[in-house]
Amino acid sequence: MKKLYNDNLSNVPLSQLNDNVDEKLRDVFISPKICKMRRGKRAFEKTDKPVTQYKDVFLTDDTENRRIFLQGETGSGKTTFLAKMALDWCKESHMCSAKGNISHIFADLDVVQGFMFVFHITLKHSVKQFDVNTMIKKQIIDSIYAREDRKKAYILVNEIMKRERCLVLLDGLDEWTGPGDHHNLPTLVVDHSKCVMLFSTRPWTLAVGKIKHSEIGALLQLEGINKPFEFSRILLSRRVSKEDLNIKYAAFKHYIENQKLEKLLSSPMFLSTIVCSYADGIELNGSKCELYILLLESLFKKANLETRRFEQPPFPCFTGTKYIQPNIEHMNRLAELAFNLLFENAKENSLVFSNTELENFALTSGIVSATHNAFTVRSASFYMFIHFSIQEFLAAYHIARNTNLIDGVISVYLNRHKDANRDIAEVFTFMCGLEVVGAERLSSMMNERNALNDDSSCVFCDIIQEGYREAVANGHTNMSPKLSHFYIDMLNMKDLQSIWANNTANALSLCVDNDMETYANDDSASNMKIDLSLCSKLKILTLKGNGILIKGKYPIHVLLLSLPLLFIRYEVHCIFLF
Repeated sequence: MKKLYNDNLSNVPLSQLNDNVDEKLRDVFISPKICKMRRGKRAFEKTDKPVTQYKDVFLTDDTENRRIFLQGETGSGKTTFLAKMALDWCKESHMCSAKGNISHIFADLDVVQGFMFVFHITLKHSVKQFDVNTMIKKQIIDSIYAREDRKKAYILVNEIMKRERCLVLLDGLDEWTGPGDHHNLPTLVVDHSKCVMLFSTRPWTLAVGKIKHSEIGALLQLEGINKPFEFSRILLSRRVSKEDLNIKYAAFKHYIENQKLEKLLSSPMFLSTIVCSYADGIELNGSKCELYILLLESLFKKANLETRRFEQPPFPCFTGTKYIQPNIEHMNRLAELAFNLLFENAKENSLVFSNTELENFALTSGIVSATHNAFTVRSASFYMFIHFSIQEFLAAYHIARNTNLIDGVISVYLNRHKDANRDIAEVFTFMCGLEVVGAERLSSMMNERNALNDDSSCVFCDIIQEGYREAVANGHTNMSPKLSHFYIDMLNMKDLQSIWANNTANALSLCVDNDMETYANDDSASNMKIDLSLCSKLKILTLKGNGILIKGKYPIHVLLLSLPLLFIRYEVHCIFLF
């Protein structure tokens, strides 16, 4: 098993742009930013307790957690962290930086090595299965032993799991679907009660409420990496000469600050794309769409070296590309498949190719991966996009080219699925960067659903804000997404104030928390301007802090009486503008 892990998990690609160039994980690993979540009355809440040692993962107040969840957004490093844990069990103990300094983060390897066995499972390869024992058989034992030896190994592993303390790492719960019965999680049999399970997942999987709080022994939040610029230097050191490293690194930091890309650097996936593209002389402006187009450029190049530029790029982010145009028909058909898989077909279904040429292109380019399907009598392959976010981008691209789908298939999807707004959040963000008119229409439909559900309003407000930022990064500065419930603080005030200006008349609730000790009486981003006379539908108003400017011809109590408010609370020094 250790040989299997060392063969399959010990190397990681430097960049999503080129899977062929990889490095030993221990040479490029840098400490992840993980914190503990605490159980609140209605939901888990983030704490300021960092997790820097394995004992913090497995123990809470000296009590071992039996079922642990590690949640993080796409590309935050969940898969890498679980791979590191499996390798640490294999005594791959010298995790160090490029400078050769041994890391003190997650250095207590005795905690992981205290388990008799560590079983590393990739859940997207075990869709429709719920029994962890079956997953171990299919993914691990069948990969180690020839057919005639497997039966003995099955029996042995079962006996070990009955008697010994083992760790089961289950990577990608958000990409797993159960058999359709009452199983919302992969499960261990009662007889294996000494085993510990650790799941990695995207946050929405836990947010939808299918997993009970009682099923969560401990919840950890992975927010990327602690020292993104240090990681950038490590990656650059693999791409430029030692003599040029200091100059290139200083120039890279200046580039990041000028382009305001800092917020993307906490994600290892985005950071590696930005760093490696920069090392190759390609500079970005903060757009997610540009990042994914860059990624597709590199993938398409693997399948077809022909180059040709667009005379009229279909969307701004396509400008300057040269490998996409010769492959645009393949991209369009893959985008349609991505859309169908996301919005029309069951989540567990794999891609189905009816065209051999498209299948060959998808596999050759690396945009699609294939694994052996162990559940068929005859040899067959199971196809999937290399990353779920790639599928989401291509689905958004297909919608941008066919905006009639918004009032058709997507409308049906929104009405059919309770958590549809969360499910398509990334698709919406990409849409904002590609086709702003369609994105505005989609935001209106999503907002209609959200206006009826106050519990998810804060989350939806974040979704709209992310979409707006993506639109601006792609030159769509006049985008007017729809939003009824506003939750505004110092960090999002600039963006949401612009969105508020176009939604004032239809806003249902407004919560402004400008908790700052000092403020300037000017047009800075720290001041929130509210014209209450235009808020004809406002029912909930909460104002807190300083620098909130109220516009109106009457005293505030007169203005408030004129509104259909059901709830109001304000602790604010107001400045009236007449």
